[in-house]
Amino acid sequence: MRRLFLAVAAFVAVAAVAARGVAQDTRLLSIRDAAVRTLVMRQLSGARSRGFTVEQSEPLLAKALQGVAMQASPTKIREAMETLEKRMRRAAELLAPHATVDEVTAGADALAARAPASALREMRKLAPNRSITVELGVLTELLAKGVPPKRAAQRVRDVMARGGTGAQLTELNSAVQQDVAAGLRPEAALELRVRAVMSLLPPPPSVLTASPKSPP
Repeated sequence: MRRLFLAVAAFVAVAAVAARGVAQDTRLLSIRDAAVRTLVMRQLSGARSRGFTVEQSEPLLAKALQGVAMQASPTKIREAMETLEKRMRRAAELLAPHATVDEVTAGADALAARAPASALREMRKLAPNRSITVELGVLTELLAKGVPPKRAAQRVRDVMARGGTGAQLTELNSAVQQDVAAGLRPEAALELRVRAVMSLLPPPPSVLTASPKSPP
C-alpha cells in the first residue's frame, strides 16, 4: 500500500511539473516577436541549467511578459530577467533552508525595494517553520511608501517577535497607507500603527518570565 501511495504521489508531482511546463510553453508562444521569444527561452533555459526548476522560473517568465507588454527592448527584458534571477538567488540564500518559491519571489521584491539583506535572514529566524510571504510583502510595501529601510525592517521584525500574525501586519500596512495618503509622514504613520498593534499582543517572553523583585 505504501509503495502504491508513493507511486501515485510521484505521478501527481510529475504531472504537475509537466502542466506548468505546458503553461509556460503556451505563454512563450504568445510572444509574437520571434527574436524576443528566442531570447526569453534562452534566459529561462539558462536559469534552469543553473538549478532553477520550472516553478522557480515562473517569476522570470512573468517579468519577461511584463516587459513585452510594456514594449521594452530585448536588452531591457534580458537585463530585467538577469537582475531578478540574481535577487531570487540571494533571497533564497537569506531565507534558507526551506524557502518556498513565493517566499523567494517576495524576498527578491523586498531586496529590490532596498530591504536590508540582514532583515530577510532575521525574519526567517523568527519564523523558521512557516511561510513569511505576507510579512515580506508588507515590508516591501512599507519601503515603497517611503519608510526608511532599517526602520521598516525593524518594526516588521518587532511585530513578528511578539507573535503578530500576517493578518495583523497586513492591517497595519493598510492603515499606514491611509495615514500617508492623508498627509502623515511614512515613518510617523508606521510608529503610530505599530504601537496600536503592539498593545494587542502579549508581552515579550523576557517580561513574562522575569522574577519579581524581592521586597526591600
